[in-house]
Amino acid sequence: MTESRDDRIVAEFGEGHAVEDIAARYGLTVAQVYMVVEREVRFDPQPPSPYYTPSYYTPSAPSHPSYPDVDTIVAEYGAGHDVQWIAHKHNISVDWVYYLIHQAVQDGT
Repeated sequence: MTESRDDRIVAEFGEGHAVEDIAARYGLTVAQVYMVVEREVRFDPQPPSPYYTPSYYTPSAPSHPSYPDVDTIVAEYGAGHDVQWIAHKHNISVDWVYYLIHQAVQDGT
């Protein structure tokens, strides 16, 4: 089975390659690389429902006793840092990192 271009982009992003390098390698802009990653990752904290989910549905936050620095986490994720590294650094779960990134993308921050 062959790996698609988008799969390779996501894999390189997940390995921590510089987004600018990925963009240059595939003839994309940095924004396009982020769009590919966002589209391919599609964070969804709930399992797919066989029932209709209204468009205003917002996933609930994973429980965590203290709220981490979202701006720093988003910046580290945007810089291409490994999600597990970010989670470990901020002492939160990987799910929590993805939730915060998802919320930041939804909010446009």
